[in-house]
Amino acid sequence: MCPPRRLPAALALTGVLASFLAFGGAASASLILALDMPTLVSRADNIAVVDVVSVKADWNPSHQRILTTVDLVVVDSWKGTAAPATHLQVVQPGGTAGDLTMTVDGMPPFVAGERALVFLRGRSDRASVVGMAQGKRIVRREPTSRRWMVRAPDRAGADFVRSKTAVGPPPVFETGDRPLAEVRAEVRAEVRAEVRAPSATSGGVR
Repeated sequence: MCPPRRLPAALALTGVLASFLAFGGAASASLILALDMPTLVSRADNIAVVDVVSVKADWNPSHQRILTTVDLVVVDSWKGTAAPATHLQVVQPGGTAGDLTMTVDGMPPFVAGERALVFLRGRSDRASVVGMAQGKRIVRREPTSRRWMVRAPDRAGADFVRSKTAVGPPPVFETGDRPLAEVRAEVRAEVRAEVRAPSATSGGVR
């Protein structure tokens, strides 16, 4: 069997360049704006620990690009209306169809059977991952302590940079594992702060 052929990078990135950071006045396929946790939380409609049920790739109806559809089942919901056992679907560019592979730098890979923490935006049947690779992190049980740990995001071939307008230290792209309970507490604190913000604003107007 012949190995899948890879599409040229320029073709593979068609239609997704808007997701990348315009840096120095020109768009670069390898540069993505780094997002801190408050930004990831605020941009997500659903944040949940999920199990990946299936990953399927195929051509879009016009046969111009390959799309991958990822079926997820919710294990623990941290934000949004998706209750445990609810199914969510992620649709993103890239994947292998026949003997062609379309690769998009920065797009998070999904593997059937894995457990992950995801930050999703959009409809539950056609969601996208917030911040591309930043919005999907594998969750695994640590062999020694038996604690559930959240792994650092996979860079997926991209470089992550801070905004030119950012103040203070640049956002850190996490490189180490963190306890799931710790990440859950941080995310839920941001969700609570997000819920309180409108009330605080309306109170100030009065």
